[in-house]
Amino acid sequence: MGFFLFDSLSRMLRGRRRKDRLQTATLWPTTTAKLLPSKLVMKDDLAEGTAVQDSQVECPYYFSIAEGYFGGHVRSVACSDSEGRRIQRALAEDMPIVVRYNPQNPDEGCVLRSDNDGTLPFTIWPA
Repeated sequence: MGFFLFDSLSRMLRGRRRKDRLQTATLWPTTTAKLLPSKLVMKDDLAEGTAVQDSQVECPYYFSIAEGYFGGHVRSVACSDSEGRRIQRALAEDMPIVVRYNPQNPDEGCVLRSDNDGTLPFTIWPA
């Protein structure tokens, strides 16, 4: 019972931090980033989906601004293994995407659905 309560509280706090971060990121400047080769990973415990949607496609990216090179990753919503492999085949290395970054700490970046509508062959999971 204690583990369940702790797990629920932890998930709630992670979800709240994620929501606050996404709201703050809408105010950050944008730049163009390039995708690196993607991989199929186990879905995050906050990602919704059905029982068979136990994976997410994760794509690392990098971008350059005056302060140097920075990077991060973008994930798809939950998907099945076969859906993920189809998505991976549709992704091209160096594909450009729009990234928002914190000007005070460019290592803190975010890829928003609204900035990349139709750019990627998957729906972006707001991590």
